Amino acid sequence: MLRTSLAKKIIREVKNFIEEDLIMIDTSGTIIASTDPDRLGNFHEGAFLAASEKQMRIISKQDETILTGVKAGINLPLFHQHKVVGVIGITGTPESVLPYGELIKKMTELLIQENHYQDQFEWEARSLETFVFDWLLKDGPSTSIKKRAELLGINMDVNRQVILIEFQTVEVLMKTKTWHFSELNLELKDEDILVQWGQNRMILLLTSNESLTREALFTFLKNIQNQLQGYIGTKVFMGIGNSGSFSSLKDSYTEAERALNACTMDGTLIFEEDLRLEMILQAIPVKVKKEFAQRLLTPILAEKELLDTIQMYFTHHLSLKETAQAMHIHINTLHYRLRKVENLTGLELKKPRDLTTLYLACVLLEDSTIIIQ
Repeated sequence: MLRTSLAKKIIREVKNFIEEDLIMIDTSGTIIASTDPDRLGNFHEGAFLAASEKQMRIISKQDETILTGVKAGINLPLFHQHKVVGVIGITGTPESVLPYGELIKKMTELLIQENHYQDQFEWEARSLETFVFDWLLKDGPSTSIKKRAELLGINMDVNRQVILIEFQTVEVLMKTKTWHFSELNLELKDEDILVQWGQNRMILLLTSNESLTREALFTFLKNIQNQLQGYIGTKVFMGIGNSGSFSSLKDSYTEAERALNACTMDGTLIFEEDLRLEMILQAIPVKVKKEFAQRLLTPILAEKELLDTIQMYFTHHLSLKETAQAMHIHINTLHYRLRKVENLTGLELKKPRDLTTLYLACVLLEDSTIIIQ
């Protein structure tokens, strides 16, 4: 059966090539799309006969007085997989529309076929997305998951590692469907799995290759990242988990998410195994981060100049000279501000423990919801 939405789309596409009025009719003879809105929903006896007889029907001026709901022109049955799925009608004198009737018919059938494949791809993509979600976040390595994997033709005997891909622009995947990425040369294997993962993420379950060096894997993933950025036109971040088996791949997902959360504008591709301090910081609850940052920094939050100074000091690796130059201040002014920070916080920046405490407070400040006045 020809859907109304598809029929309207076909009318819009085909209308660009001819000036005559067009109608799309389902196999029951009901007009479901038309360049003439007044004809929508009407019964078209000529199209009904064309669908029943599976052959073109020419409608003459005389037929207008005999058949219900018809106008002079031609009615062409549309076939998909050897079945009539609808009829397209072209209004006009048969002599004028016949020459390009077959061309319009073929064009319309190609649009129907293309839509069918797109629907099939969408269904397969949704099935795969649901399977991966249940595998990694819901059912885990259950017997039912194994059976579903067999139905989907997924080899569960190979090791894989999870790569989480995030697009900076949230709406990007709402406009670009996952299967469109097949147009890119991502060099993925048949056993690799790439699915959409929410509004601005994708997940890649990459088949492990023991012969692939860490440097080669980085180069491979960087190429994928660059292609996606060029295709989508927005920043792409990637978090890479460690390799795992069918039963332990959930751990790889957790690692990939941890690595993705550690990505920055300067570091857009992060391996979980490279994380150090970030492992601890991500494990701290937001409430604790906020309380810790407030406890240490409340005395200087009201003086943005001091907060900027200490953050710049850490950015330039505790170099007084570079910090003063970056802030365009005299080094004596920098000394004065640092002493003021020490007085307000009760910390001594020459002591490793106090310096580390202040650094952590500044880092956790970024993850908290403290409002700087």
